[in-house]
Amino acid sequence: MDKTPPNNQSRFPSSLEELKRLPQRVRLTAAAAVILAVVLIVWLIASSGGDSSSSTSAAAPSAQSGAGKTVSVVPESGLLGAMKGVGYPVYWAGPRTGVEYEVSRLDEGRTYVRYLPQGEEAESKKPFLTVGSYDEQDALANLRKLGQAPGAILVDISGDGTAYAESPKATSAYMAFPGVDVQVEVYDPRGGEALELIRSGAIVPIG
Repeated sequence: MDKTPPNNQSRFPSSLEELKRLPQRVRLTAAAAVILAVVLIVWLIASSGGDSSSSTSAAAPSAQSGAGKTVSVVPESGLLGAMKGVGYPVYWAGPRTGVEYEVSRLDEGRTYVRYLPQGEEAESKKPFLTVGSYDEQDALANLRKLGQAPGAILVDISGDGTAYAESPKATSAYMAFPGVDVQVEVYDPRGGEALELIRSGAIVPIG
């Protein structure tokens, strides 16, 4: 707005009294110009505010709105339907009694299968066995790099895969396989059980 020609302000009356002293035609012209300027300023402010709001919303979706995330609770027979259109392998720990399966799908390429005891509400904050599948290029190479950290555990598993955990009692352990761009995370609130589940061969693709 600083690019206005220097002499432009002289075209507008500086006060109401000065406006009254002008001829009627000039007064009408000046008044119309003032109204036009006000409308233009309001429009510019509204446009700027709309763009800012739009950018903020796109950059930081509200978790409460559920944007980018879908959650469903299904029986074992509904798992394949819940995975429709995911586009990469999704893993689980096999069927278990007394549970339903909470499937959370995120647009960023993450899918979680949580073993929800019957009667528990979806998205409960309580810790339960969960298997996450993450769409990730070079998942196996990335996992092996993590395994080079001091104190980390890196073991070979069937299928020429590799499993990794930060420590023997870690509640999360990870695995990946050659030719599969998916990193799998197993979470079990009992320390060390996640890695044991992977070693046992219990973590497999759904279907």
